[in-house]
Amino acid sequence: MLERNLYDHYKLYCTKRFSIGEFEGFQANQESYLIIPKDELQMEESQMLAFSEYMRSVGDDSVLELVQNRSNQPSTLIDGSEVYVFKIPNVREDRSVRIRSTQDLGGQLRDWHVKGQQGAVNWTTLTTGRWPTIWEQRLEQLENWYAQKRATGPTSTTDEVFLYTYPYFMGVTENAIQYAVDTELDIPMEPRDSGTICHSRFKDTSWLKVSESGQIIKLPTTFLFDHPARDLAEWIRDRRVQPEERHSQMKQEISLFLRGYEETQVLSRYSWQLMYARLLFPLYYFELIEQYYRAQMPQEQLQFASDIESFLDKEKENGAFLNELAEEAKLHRYQSIPELDWIIGQKI
Repeated sequence: MLERNLYDHYKLYCTKRFSIGEFEGFQANQESYLIIPKDELQMEESQMLAFSEYMRSVGDDSVLELVQNRSNQPSTLIDGSEVYVFKIPNVREDRSVRIRSTQDLGGQLRDWHVKGQQGAVNWTTLTTGRWPTIWEQRLEQLENWYAQKRATGPTSTTDEVFLYTYPYFMGVTENAIQYAVDTELDIPMEPRDSGTICHSRFKDTSWLKVSESGQIIKLPTTFLFDHPARDLAEWIRDRRVQPEERHSQMKQEISLFLRGYEETQVLSRYSWQLMYARLLFPLYYFELIEQYYRAQMPQEQLQFASDIESFLDKEKENGAFLNELAEEAKLHRYQSIPELDWIIGQKI
């Protein structure tokens, strides 16, 4: 069925199928393509096209190139799902973007952000700095659920866990909001603090590895416009929760990542504090609670309940990590950053 759809809609005769990460690919006419579900899209379709075309125009051939279908439409219904078809660039090995280490990744991300900032004049209507507003809205939703559960009483163990833990995470969230707002109000922005092309949730697997030498490709569906601190914080957040990694190894990898990113220019105080504010925001707690209370199937709820327990088991480590990161910043970066003593000794 896939082969027939590809030929009907793209006039591409599939000769081989393969996968890269979680996505399916195929070969046709001696070229390689990747199929990405449209629900992966993180922004307006027009913005995705503008961002990817711009980054390719300034020399980043690792960005996938969208293929229009025979009706000149960007997406197509294939096997019941709306998808994009992207052409994988055929780049010479000596010219390709390669990631061979965590430090390489940090350096390449910095280069990406700089290029995106240079093109930001093309997207003057897009803004950064909406994090506090979004966080407040999500907190209000949890506050409503909390009030309802207090009024009706818990009907499950997870309800009891939510009622017990919510006040703590409400306090952490309010601190994150205040930290971000104070940074925007009190710390002067520098040119390096301008918005750029970021990723919805940047992590090691955001740029897909396609060769043993570290050659990578980038999915335009993950792009959005935000402050560079977003990518830094989300990479650190994801790295911190890797189950197989020891604490000392995790800290070393984060140091290498930031060292690569700061190889040509250190983070401004504004960027560092925004990154820290985003790390303070307990994103995983919000996601797990939201998923649990929105789940329709009992089996889904059981899985989310288990995930909530696992997350809470690690929260003490997260508090210690955030404290260490703040202390390290005061020692080696900015002695005048606000005190964060409230983290020490906090208990759920």
